[in-house]
Amino acid sequence: MKINLEKTSDVERKLSVEIPWDTVKEEIDKALFRIRAGATLKGFRKGKAPIEMVRKIYGAEAKDDAVNSLVSVATRKALDENNLIPFGSPYLTEVKSDENKPLGFEAIVELSPSFELTDYKGLELEKPIFRVKDEDVTSFIDSLREQKAEAVPVEENRELCSGDIARIDFSGTKGGEPVEGMDVKDYMIQIGKTELVPGFEAQILGMKAGEEKEFDLPFPDDFSNKDLAGRTVHFSVAIKAIEVLDIPDLDDEFASTVGEYRTVDELRKAVREDMEKIRGTDSERALRSNLTRKLVDANVFDVPPSLVDKELRFLVQDYGEKLTRAGVPDEKIKELILANEEGLKDTAKEHVRLMYVISEIADVEKIEAKDAEIDAVVRHAAAQTGKRYEDLQEEYSSDGTIKEITFSILRDKVFNHILENAVITETEAKNEIEQEDH
Repeated sequence: MKINLEKTSDVERKLSVEIPWDTVKEEIDKALFRIRAGATLKGFRKGKAPIEMVRKIYGAEAKDDAVNSLVSVATRKALDENNLIPFGSPYLTEVKSDENKPLGFEAIVELSPSFELTDYKGLELEKPIFRVKDEDVTSFIDSLREQKAEAVPVEENRELCSGDIARIDFSGTKGGEPVEGMDVKDYMIQIGKTELVPGFEAQILGMKAGEEKEFDLPFPDDFSNKDLAGRTVHFSVAIKAIEVLDIPDLDDEFASTVGEYRTVDELRKAVREDMEKIRGTDSERALRSNLTRKLVDANVFDVPPSLVDKELRFLVQDYGEKLTRAGVPDEKIKELILANEEGLKDTAKEHVRLMYVISEIADVEKIEAKDAEIDAVVRHAAAQTGKRYEDLQEEYSSDGTIKEITFSILRDKVFNHILENAVITETEAKNEIEQEDH
């Protein structure tokens, strides 16, 4: 048996093997006798059929069994002789198994990475602090007032202004032909808030109720409807009515409509507390993000490509789902995924590296995810989804979710341990945090 092992990276080896035909034939014969022992052929008792008859019927199966067995043995021998620990199973890239000729095959063997963990104790980390300012509270309460505003007709015969709500009829044609879906009645548009197409609102500003107007409008090259992207549409618009938002005054009565608040001061206090809670969570998330970056940048090593591919598939799927929820068309999603493929792959590599780093720290510090902690997560998920605990436990065990839960618990414990021994400096954050409804 000739074995050649070529290093292609720190975590990959190319294995080339040649096995003499006599050895292959011997292994095929062993496989045939094993098959005959369990085979029942017409006219013969079980296990008593002539071996040549068995060879004629099961020869291909026996050869496959023999080749698989020899590949496994040769791979194990090559790894043992070179003191290498494989990650997963090797995958064949080429097999030559002609009759009366040596068996030759090539395979790629992935290895678990070997790396020296950098010091993670006493790390210097920044924790951005997101302050809640008075104007933040006021701005949020103003948005609540706008949500509760009612549209009322404009009494005077005046021109359409920014912030107004116009009730319009409009239609569009392209090359003299009606555009599908562009014959709309009683469409409500708030100037400055509800842009149909860039430039549309500018064309109707200054019109009065009862007036009509026609104009040409070029659509952007990246418009979601490819039939209209980069094309010019001729619009006919009629202003049927102009309304304005009647925004409620900021008083105790308004506060009581938002929740169980008796005064504006109570409302302001509740809004501030909720915003501080949200921003506190974002500060913690930013701190852990900085810790992740420190660990990833300080521990650079190759990782198994198959793990990167698996993580990349997950990232692509997650990215695509987010774009879908944002209303991005399928064609544009594919385009964006291709444009960001390299970045997604780099992220996948970092995620896998982080997994190894966390696992190594957990081993060093003897940190583990306990069965009761994993069980608690599954039970919570069962309560949330309405599924039976036993059914969800079985589902999670089979699809790999249990491993994900285990790692998530392990990661949180490792991060907590590192943060307890880190030097954390608080910094003023300038980012605006997304506000939530109350």
